[in-house]
This record gives sequence, C-alpha cells and structure tokens, in this order.
Amino acid sequence: MRKLYSILGVSFAVIAVLLAVLPLSNLAFIPAIIAFIFGILAFLRTNKEKKGKHIIQLTFLLVIIALSFATYKSIYAKTEVGNTEQLEKLEKASEEKAIEELEDIEIEE
Repeated sequence: MRKLYSILGVSFAVIAVLLAVLPLSNLAFIPAIIAFIFGILAFLRTNKEKKGKHIIQLTFLLVIIALSFATYKSIYAKTEVGNTEQLEKLEKASEEKAIEELEDIEIEE
C-alpha cells in the first residue's frame, strides 16, 4: 500500500505542477490537495514499516511548488479585456465583404 500511495502522490503532484504553470492554474489546487493526502498516507505507512522517505519528500516538494505557482498566479494575474471597438469594426467589415462576395456569385440552374 505504501508504494501505491507514493505513486499516486507523485502522479497527482506532477499533474498539479503542470496545471499550475498552464493558464488554467486555478485547477491545480485539486490535484495538489489529493497529492498531499496521498503523501500523508504514504508517510504514515512508511513510519510503520521504517522505510526510506525520499519519494514522500519529493511529493511534498512538488505539492509546495504547485501550490506556490497557483497561488501566485491567482493573486497577481490580471484578466483585462482589450479594445473591443476595433474587433467590432473588423467583424462588421468582414461581414460586409462576405455579403458582397455572396451577391457577386451567380447561381446557374
């Protein structure tokens, strides 16, 4: 069971780090918490069996990195909407152009 908890902990921690550096960083909290839980379970099993704790330390390190990145991005990232007037003008111009092209087409039956 210790190996299973360790593998699941590291897997979820890596997923959390990957999500933390992507634009969807808010989703990184879920796998980070799951990895933390599996890390604690693996730690408790390791204490009973008196085995090495290096993989568990790696899990906790990755969880800390993922939570740090995700928290930083959620606090300091600003979502700004650009100038929509230019986009609306371009959309209207392309729509008019498309209408003109459709009017120029002659359909033969």
